[in-house]
Amino acid sequence: MIRILHVIGAMDRGGAESMIMNFYRKIDRSKYCFDFLVHEERECDFDKEIRELGGNIYSIPRYKIYNYSKYKKEVKKFFAAHHDYDIVHGHICSCINIYSSIAKSYGIKTIAHSHSANFGFSLDTIFTNVVSFRTKFIDDYFIGCSKRAGLDRYGSKIVESNRFDVLCNGIDVTKYHFDEKKRNELRAKLGIEDKLVIGHVGRFTYAKNHDFLIQVFNELQKVKSDSVLLLFGRGELEEDVKKQVQELHIENKVQFMGVVSNVYDYLNALDVFIFPSRFEGLGIVLIEAQASGLPCIINDTLTDEINLTDQVHRISLNAPKKDWVNTILDTKVDNRLNGYEIVNNSPFNIDKEVLHLQQIYDNLTK
Repeated sequence: MIRILHVIGAMDRGGAESMIMNFYRKIDRSKYCFDFLVHEERECDFDKEIRELGGNIYSIPRYKIYNYSKYKKEVKKFFAAHHDYDIVHGHICSCINIYSSIAKSYGIKTIAHSHSANFGFSLDTIFTNVVSFRTKFIDDYFIGCSKRAGLDRYGSKIVESNRFDVLCNGIDVTKYHFDEKKRNELRAKLGIEDKLVIGHVGRFTYAKNHDFLIQVFNELQKVKSDSVLLLFGRGELEEDVKKQVQELHIENKVQFMGVVSNVYDYLNALDVFIFPSRFEGLGIVLIEAQASGLPCIINDTLTDEINLTDQVHRISLNAPKKDWVNTILDTKVDNRLNGYEIVNNSPFNIDKEVLHLQQIYDNLTK
């Protein structure tokens, strides 16, 4: 039995968290044991399922830079009591040098996993770069959800070495098979049967760029007043986005759907998926949207590894909003089942990629 400890902020419904759960559901649990070290005391979205699958969840206080000594003490205390792991798989960057170093002092192998790319320029970026530089000399192995995510965090020397691998964000493709019946049922339930339905899935954070999305949708309203926007997710900027919607007087056209466990069902109800993120490692929801056969309109700086179907349309965030609007209006899909077949035969099929993750764990513990 190979015991793996995943270190992450909180097991809520986010991109990295959903990816971990997709692998956890499919991995051979007779050979690989997953536990979780999180930085929240509250019950999170996936906690119940984790326990049902046999995993343990441990909690320590969140790292905030100024509490460095206290945080390090808590991590030392944790590993003093729980050092029977073969691998620590780190998904949270800000404090990875702390928990990886302490884990390695007990002979535990460590993995650093990059879930984002194109970080932009900010104080957070500078801090991330400093942390990532030290990580290169601490961790045993490095994973990126895309090559760009690896390059931006670890640099070319690591990415071109035998210590790095791209692990695709695999999904259970069968859940995203387009279903006309579900589409009609959901559109009737939401009262949007005869509307042009635009959708977005993502946390309300700076990276996801909801402000830009609302501006585009407001321009769309001027030429297509029977369009609606469904927003799935939650986050620290949700109230700001709601205020923006109210100020534009489009609150009756925008539905805040919150966090749902069956987003794959709701993708059936959409006509167009919009994803103007400022930066992403890959964007697992784009793979899901393509599997559902949706046209996807995205920021042109996102990695080309996202492009699985011919329904991905790239536009610069600097382009006029009308260009985004025109692309929305021009997109047409003849057969939404085509996307399913393409994604099903790609490395993003979780049944294939879970074997890849198992191989990484096996090789690291040999």
